Amino acid sequence: MFKSKDFVRAVEFTDFASIQMIVQLTGMGMTLDVSPTGSLRSITLKNGTTTVVAIPGQFVYKTNTGTVGVCNLEYLEENFEEVTPAE
Repeated sequence: MFKSKDFVRAVEFTDFASIQMIVQLTGMGMTLDVSPTGSLRSITLKNGTTTVVAIPGQFVYKTNTGTVGVCNLEYLEENFEEVTPAE
């Protein structure tokens, strides 16, 4: 039997306010896709050859090994035990 030592920190991408937390978490450059009406469609995070795209409602995560990705809440709940409550 094996147990993983991996952990992730994740931020839900919900609106403009969550963008600052995502940038702090990932340390990646970012571009926004905004509709003509001003609603946020997606964010694209870039760092060298890595590109990650998230839409509102998804979580942006960073693992303890530095991998950045996008997932839904179900993925986090199925693969990790929450150790700090969501804010």
